[in-house]
Amino acid sequence: MHSWVNYTVFALLGTGILGIAGELPSNSVEEDTGLPGITRPSLQAVIYPNVAGVVQELLVEEGTLVREGQPLVRMHDRVAVATLAAAEVAAAQLGPIDLARAELVAAEQHLQRLQSVTDLRAVAAQDFEIARAAVEKSQANLRTAEGNLQLAKERLVIERERVSQLTLNAPFDGVVYRIKANVGERLQDNQSILEVVNTTTLKVEVHVPSSIQSKLQVGSMYPLKTSFRDLQSIEAKLTSVAPMIDPSTNTIRCMFEIENREPNLPAGFLVHFASN
Repeated sequence: MHSWVNYTVFALLGTGILGIAGELPSNSVEEDTGLPGITRPSLQAVIYPNVAGVVQELLVEEGTLVREGQPLVRMHDRVAVATLAAAEVAAAQLGPIDLARAELVAAEQHLQRLQSVTDLRAVAAQDFEIARAAVEKSQANLRTAEGNLQLAKERLVIERERVSQLTLNAPFDGVVYRIKANVGERLQDNQSILEVVNTTTLKVEVHVPSSIQSKLQVGSMYPLKTSFRDLQSIEAKLTSVAPMIDPSTNTIRCMFEIENREPNLPAGFLVHFASN
């Protein structure tokens, strides 16, 4: 009697356990699909002032398509502009060179007159020494004047470059994503003005199950699942596979690129790896 009851109880428990085990998935969601990733622009740049100054002019608006090298913002720095004006004046000063040349000509002519005297007794030796010294001094003055002019021209190049840095240009083809500053606002060189992005190619970091690492090939195309705009999946090229597994999730970090010229999707939607 008791043995039959015990058998019945164990049989029921065994059936229940098997039933529960049958309802459990063989792997978790992470094991099947890994962890989702967020698509990002392939190129993204935050534009900062090259030097502290006032925002003089915003040449673009949010959403403006820009080309590489296109001016985006003009800053204003009174000191830089005034320094450039002074450098331009200094670089245009030819008077010191003209004066040094005239003094050299006069000194050389005086020495030649002394040397042309046939009766050397009429000219003291000291006069020759003074005349030769005057020529050498005039030559040195000319070299100094020419060096100063060259230095002024070099300073002018530097000041022009400094002022040119007040105009901030697009680092690549893209679109103005966000403008953070206003005209008339004074900014330091660590305060951002705007952001430019390029979404013709999207990149995404996805953590895939480590169990399929051996099946992954860099450069191959893989479907990434997404619910964005009812796309269901989108093709992406695997560009890199991390050499280490994340033990907390049993996944491996992979980088994918999505060609996005058509249909030109916005960045920021979720995707996850489709393991089957």
